[in-house]
Amino acid sequence: MDVMGTYDAYLVALSFAVASFASYTALDLGGRIRASSGWPRVTWLATAAIAMGGGIWSMHFIGMLAFLLPMSVNFDLGLTALSLVVAIAVTGSASM
Repeated sequence: MDVMGTYDAYLVALSFAVASFASYTALDLGGRIRASSGWPRVTWLATAAIAMGGGIWSMHFIGMLAFLLPMSVNFDLGLTALSLVVAIAVTGSASM
């Protein structure tokens, strides 16, 4: 059985815009990480991880919302929130 889906072009464009804004923000914060030390460095790292991890997660989540299927699709709130936390944590650990 094949299930055919379509995409909402506006949500796809929003997903691209979110990804662009998040990457610009994270790269700007990355420069601040390199120029600081101590607690300010940890703070800049945390904000960059939230910007990049949250941006990656948001881009993908908006992309999933853009995919329209002829059936009901539900998201588990706990797993969805956990996936956001994992995205931020992995991004933060990769920046260390």
